[in-house]
Amino acid sequence: MNEVLLIEIDDKTINKQLNEVERWFEHVLTTQMAFESQLKQSIAKIKEPHIREALVRMSSSTEQHTKTAEQLFQVINRSADEKKDKILAISSATIEKGLMIFQETLAGAVGSWRELHHLLLLNQQAMGAFAVAEQLGLSLGIKEIVLLTFKVAHDKTMHQLLLQEYMLEMAPISILYKESI
Repeated sequence: MNEVLLIEIDDKTINKQLNEVERWFEHVLTTQMAFESQLKQSIAKIKEPHIREALVRMSSSTEQHTKTAEQLFQVINRSADEKKDKILAISSATIEKGLMIFQETLAGAVGSWRELHHLLLLNQQAMGAFAVAEQLGLSLGIKEIVLLTFKVAHDKTMHQLLLQEYMLEMAPISILYKESI
């Protein structure tokens, strides 16, 4: 027998779940803002024209990704704490960058290659945050969340592959020749 079983969830449970989703969406927005901010700063530091051009194109879609992260709150009838998110994004990106520069210096990497490495890690965090948001949308049966996050997760995957390729391609220049890219 293929019976359909419907389970009704009470308002208290739904509200509790949406509170948790809202907290996750704050994380999505914070990680996305950290990536977007770092990307804008990095573009000016990259000398290699093809990489810089690719980062400029990436920046355009990254701005849209941030808007999408903000739209997620509307789907659940909540609003983002954008002031807090900006402060957290800048703070976390700065702390992470400081730690990475320390590690990379000890390992012998120099110059603007570090920018690509940092972007790779920040994009990975934002990509994962959007992918989890997509899963939350699927789990709760909220189609709008899935529609918003699926495209961003796909775009960020493509960005990740591109950033990884550039980072790996330019690593020998940074490590062996101690030059910026």
